[in-house]
Amino acid sequence: MSSNGTNAIKYGERGRKLSAELIEQYRGVQPATIGHMPGTRLMTWAIKPGYRNCKLVGQAFTVSSFGLDISTTSKACDLIEAGEVMVVDRGGDVENACIGEFRALAQQKKGVAGWVIDGASTDILECEAMKFPIFARTWSARVGHPANLGGLINLPVSCGGVTVHPGDLIVGDDNGVAVLSPDEAEALLAKCLEVEAREAERRLEYQPK
Repeated sequence: MSSNGTNAIKYGERGRKLSAELIEQYRGVQPATIGHMPGTRLMTWAIKPGYRNCKLVGQAFTVSSFGLDISTTSKACDLIEAGEVMVVDRGGDVENACIGEFRALAQQKKGVAGWVIDGASTDILECEAMKFPIFARTWSARVGHPANLGGLINLPVSCGGVTVHPGDLIVGDDNGVAVLSPDEAEALLAKCLEVEAREAERRLEYQPK
């Protein structure tokens, strides 16, 4: 772990990288399917997508910042890589948005998979129009500002009532957000795909003859 003396941001390391093939396969898995698996982490229902038919899959890039201060999330925007999911712990603040239209546009252009925020976002209609996946606890017209209060990047954070580690696999849709460690993601994939295939067959049974 290292620390930046200017704004006291503490840095950790990215978690173990999963294969692109495994991550892509989880696009066919619903969080509700993962929710059937004993011991898996599901965020509280209060963390919701900004639009319907929203799907988010990628490994977590974790951030913790406080109150009106968005200095740490701004730094994280520079460091996050394509395909990753920004997972933000706002320390209980639900008023000061840390992402809106233009930050979302920049993140989308960079190839970031999306954001999950235990806190506020803004510009809900604009983010819906661009189809950039943002899951948040609230949507607010009040926007945060740089205050250099410090924070965490790529260290464990609390988001939606669960602990999220750097590199955890995030799987989100309209029903909620599931969190799997890299080991869990590898161990549960076959079972999850089996459940999804079985449910697809069951749906056919209910189709009109």
